[in-house]
Amino acid sequence: MVERRQDPAGNGMTLELTIPSKPELTAEVDRRIEDLTARLGYDQVMRGDIMIAVNEAVKNAILHGNGCDETKQVIITCSCTSTVFRIHICDCGSGFDPESLPDPRNPDNLLKENGRGILMIKSLMDEVEFDVTENGTGVTLIKYGD
Repeated sequence: MVERRQDPAGNGMTLELTIPSKPELTAEVDRRIEDLTARLGYDQVMRGDIMIAVNEAVKNAILHGNGCDETKQVIITCSCTSTVFRIHICDCGSGFDPESLPDPRNPDNLLKENGRGILMIKSLMDEVEFDVTENGTGVTLIKYGD
């Protein structure tokens, strides 16, 4: 795991992580995001929303984007202030069409074990943007505080 952390002038912070596609590393990413959001003074509700959404996005990048191929990396870039949390998570997979995902609320999908992650991320974050290319998928998550 490669990490770079900065505390630029003002109240902002950045965190950059590059991790191999190992599912067990999501716990370490969680720890670092938890530390960052606590240091910025986010309330418990905002921190909880961020933690769940980031964990799901990182797991998606590892499992679905990179297929748990440890030679492929997940790049995580977080840039935050005391009022705005912004994170970009990028995998090296073949990409997907986020608009073509089946609706997990559809009665045919209710009992499926997978397929709720993107809906959950969208419900917890204020903005979610996908950038799908032939070299991977990037997702940007934004949450606004008070």
